Amino acid sequence: MKSSPTGTKTLVIRFSALGDVALLVPVVKEFLNQYPDEELVLLSNKQYADLFADINRLEFIGADLGGKHKGIIGIVKLFKALRKQFNIISVADMHGVLRTHLLRFLFKVARKKTALIDKGRFEKFALTRKGSKIFRPLPHTTERYRQVFAELGFNRAIMNHTGATLVSSSKKTSVRHIKIGFAPFAKHVAKMYPLDMFKTVVSHFDKEGYQLYFFCGGGAEKRIVSDWVNYFKHVVPIENGLSIGQELAIMTTLDVMVSMDSANMHLASLCNIPVVSVWGATHPFAGFYGYNQDISNAVQVNLPCRPCSVFGNKSCWRDDYACMNQIAPQMIIDKIESILLRNEVTQL
Repeated sequence: MKSSPTGTKTLVIRFSALGDVALLVPVVKEFLNQYPDEELVLLSNKQYADLFADINRLEFIGADLGGKHKGIIGIVKLFKALRKQFNIISVADMHGVLRTHLLRFLFKVARKKTALIDKGRFEKFALTRKGSKIFRPLPHTTERYRQVFAELGFNRAIMNHTGATLVSSSKKTSVRHIKIGFAPFAKHVAKMYPLDMFKTVVSHFDKEGYQLYFFCGGGAEKRIVSDWVNYFKHVVPIENGLSIGQELAIMTTLDVMVSMDSANMHLASLCNIPVVSVWGATHPFAGFYGYNQDISNAVQVNLPCRPCSVFGNKSCWRDDYACMNQIAPQMIIDKIESILLRNEVTQL
């Protein structure tokens, strides 16, 4: 890793969900472009290392939050290890949870400059509450990340420089299949399009000239996808147990990704491919839309109860999940086809 003139570094902390960590990728790349003499140490869950591979002047440190870095004692050990290994002069807390509060406090006691993300809790509550909603777009999560850097004195970091993708898309040949990725799953049921209706969408594109790819997790998701691979005729099977980096390599070859409000939306966005995202209980206004994605590619229905949740982890007030069930498969099909048409026109 190339050293900066001062040898000092800023520690960036973000644990938790893959999608939230993925949104940090373009921000740190933009930061390093704006500040060519700065170096970053990025602390996150160890399984997310592939997201930050080959970023010059950034060193990734993977925390073992379920093992040696578990609990208060584990966080103290992590703090001491970071102090010993790096000359850290400032800390950007992009998460704001108990373990990062403790880490930030320890660095503050050590007289390091620190800054904490503003999650906009009240704004998000006002957007998602049952009555008297304040329905307006809130700052995107990447904007909130940039603001943390600005509070540390890196004011150029708040500038938005689009196109900071993770990997370059593969070269397209003149004769090829149209490749569509499908990611039908999400952590919470309120963010998942009904699988039978999703299957109808996939069936429309299960024909000559197309290659279909399914992205999923383990357990029940894997079993469902295994059945679908056998059911549809034009599926390209993806090996089990691929790393994040290997999945990203596949995504770069796609023409379009179809996803829920989930990590796969963010991963595909990093690969600079258009994403048709399907939204139910959550809403792009909460600030978690795919980085640099066209908002017109979001598929959703307008209901007075939407959005009812920031993360999709609440039960449906209506008990019928109308926000998903009222989205007709043809709405998603039309959106996919409009993107494929635009791609075709662009390549002429």
